Amino acid sequence: MSDDTPPADKPILAKKAVTLGGLCDVITLLALSFTWLGSLGRYGWLFDLLSHFRLQYVIVCALALIYAWIRRRIWLVLISLISVLWNAQIIEAFHQTAEVADTTREKALRVMTFNVLTENKNQTSAISHVMQTDADIVCLLEVDDTWRASLEPLRIKYPHHVEELSDVNFGIACYTRLPMKSSEVRRFTIWWLPTLVLNLDHLGRPLTFIGTHPIAPMSDQRAHEWREQLSGIATLVSGLPGEVILAGDLNATPWCEGMRLLREKGGLDFRSVDPVWPPTWGLDLPMMIPIDHVLTKRGLTIQKRTLGPETGSDHRYVTVEIVRSAP
Repeated sequence: MSDDTPPADKPILAKKAVTLGGLCDVITLLALSFTWLGSLGRYGWLFDLLSHFRLQYVIVCALALIYAWIRRRIWLVLISLISVLWNAQIIEAFHQTAEVADTTREKALRVMTFNVLTENKNQTSAISHVMQTDADIVCLLEVDDTWRASLEPLRIKYPHHVEELSDVNFGIACYTRLPMKSSEVRRFTIWWLPTLVLNLDHLGRPLTFIGTHPIAPMSDQRAHEWREQLSGIATLVSGLPGEVILAGDLNATPWCEGMRLLREKGGLDFRSVDPVWPPTWGLDLPMMIPIDHVLTKRGLTIQKRTLGPETGSDHRYVTVEIVRSAP
């Protein structure tokens, strides 16, 4: 072989480099596509499932933007930039959903919702945090018979309570110091999951508190039951004449299709001075999302919203302070 013969491996290496670059482009486009597919939630459960991860998409799209800029892919830079802005504006829409209200007229109503996790091994600590929060209304989710003894301090502290303890992960219990006129357990789907409806008196006015925990929409059938339960609750709320508070692990992010149906059909909304997009579930996972919520109706405003610490559950509890908006 003469010295003028080019090395045989140079074209092969060049070809491999081009293939690697093309592969990165494809991966980037697939990542960006989730942003837009997630906006089609009303057309299919899988699309709606993709909608939950807006916080992650901001980061992914920003990385795609940097990659596209380095590679000098102008068209990809444009798509990445639009994707970043699209996700950011969706999140920003839930940063502040109410104006600061006059808090001097009456004491705020404190409400707490907490998915304690059925298999939580730290029940004592979890209930201790609930007691310390001293909320006027407490809604606990995923309580079963193994929690029965641990719940006794709440039964003593609060004069009114309703418990529907379940041997699956959908038990629910509500405790309140507000006068309770009546209560009922509603079931909206064939899964027969309980939703608690408490008819209370709040400073001389009727208040309906609803605590619920629909199934996670992780398949076509489950997504159907999830939407049915949220739709059933929305129908119930739309026919209620007085003030309404809905709380629980909704397995729904603020920007998903199920939440849109709940808000539009039921007239409920976040009405929160504080942002409602900080994650409440999976804080030790890359896929952390906000799925624990408190929504209100009829002039009630959430003046303050805080998340609790880690207490052995995969959820952080949500505590809000609610006041009546000025007429």
